[in-house]
Amino acid sequence: MNQFIKKTLYVGLATLSLAAVSNFSVNAKGKANHPAQTKTKQAKTIKHVKKQSGKVNVDYTKLNLPTDNAYVKSTGIVTVFNKPGKLGHAKVVASKKTMKHLAKSNSPKDIFYVYGMAKTNSGLYYAHVVTLGGKYRGWIYVGKTDFSTDLTKIDKGTGVTYTRPLNYATMPKNKTGYHVTSDLWTTPNYSRINSKVLDFNKKEYAKDTFRIESAVANTQGWVYYYVVDEQHPKINGWAFHGSVKGKHVNTKKKAPAKKAPVKKESNKKESKQNDRAKIDNNDDITDGKIPTASNNQPKQTNGYTLKFVNQATAQVVSQQTVGVNDLTNTTNPYPAANTSTVAKYLPSGYGFYQYGNAVASSGSVTNGGQAVIYVAKNPSINSVKLNLRIFDNTGAANPVNMNSNGTNSILNAQQELVDMNIMQGSVVTTAQIQKVLADNGLTVVPGNNGSANFAYTDAGLVQGSNPVINVYYR
Repeated sequence: MNQFIKKTLYVGLATLSLAAVSNFSVNAKGKANHPAQTKTKQAKTIKHVKKQSGKVNVDYTKLNLPTDNAYVKSTGIVTVFNKPGKLGHAKVVASKKTMKHLAKSNSPKDIFYVYGMAKTNSGLYYAHVVTLGGKYRGWIYVGKTDFSTDLTKIDKGTGVTYTRPLNYATMPKNKTGYHVTSDLWTTPNYSRINSKVLDFNKKEYAKDTFRIESAVANTQGWVYYYVVDEQHPKINGWAFHGSVKGKHVNTKKKAPAKKAPVKKESNKKESKQNDRAKIDNNDDITDGKIPTASNNQPKQTNGYTLKFVNQATAQVVSQQTVGVNDLTNTTNPYPAANTSTVAKYLPSGYGFYQYGNAVASSGSVTNGGQAVIYVAKNPSINSVKLNLRIFDNTGAANPVNMNSNGTNSILNAQQELVDMNIMQGSVVTTAQIQKVLADNGLTVVPGNNGSANFAYTDAGLVQGSNPVINVYYR
């Protein structure tokens, strides 16, 4: 297990070894094979003399860094190439514009894993990197200092800087008696280069209870718990906090309550109040605290409960019960729990943390049901601009020529995005954009030779209060 996570677990969990360090075997052309497990923490140098390209020779080094310390983040000022840039004929993998985007991103998918080093005969160093999301892989200039055993030695003002994908998070007070409803991971998803789902069938532990032994948060503030099956300890791993559910069971017996006098009317009223069953919000991740007064009220059966949870802290921000028929709109004629129907109930100062994954509900929206909505305390966007572009025969992306009706459709689509209460710092997905385009008749647009169909969009991390999203057609 890597050093960071290992400190949070007890020694007995030898069956789940996360200490395996992923490394890639790099050949002279800079290509990487699949990672192999190793416990070596020292860099192992394998020199290959590059065939001379002008006056540049390169020595390549395969790195086996501890998995806690093998990650860097873009600075946004250097391009990534498919081979060390000084070798000539190098092709751009990630432009400076892309690297600036990655530098501003807080998504763990945009962190780079370092698995190789190259040094030119002129003393320049390059890092072989790949994003945890797997989208970008290549070589980037990192200065004139050997960083093979310590990424903090990478020169400042170059392409990347050392970072940590995970940090410790607050543990719940109650650590036992939970149920896990998701798959278990070797490490939190996109926190390590070799994170993967463990080979456990969820049916094996569906009825078991788990104890929480560690808590970490990734760069987006998403909290993950390391859980161990209390009935079958060999079943253990990392799970997203939203899928770790249960309620604390107090095994201590309370002394019988003394009967209250019933002669006076005021005492009768007080006795009835004391006899009411306490409502458990089934959310021990809030450390047993009752975040709002509404949690003290008996659960209503004539409405649908919306529980808003801060994605970063796992704390309940607010909870309210609404009418089933209130969860409808023009695009949802039948009651539904999604971002478009619950947006008007968002607590003040909060917005959806990540549209598309923000609402967790089970079954249809009926009286007595409940949905958990993950929110973040970030400002919402004020406006959004959709740039519609169409590729011509030369591959150039030109603005789409729309008539007045088409222009109005674009304005309506932009307003629909604003109405979603998308937060700055969250992620807008292609699926979201496609839905908005479909809602407003923009999946097909007029082209020079007939019509053009939606191809893709550069939607991603929402930066600033007035983001611009390009939509491309072919």
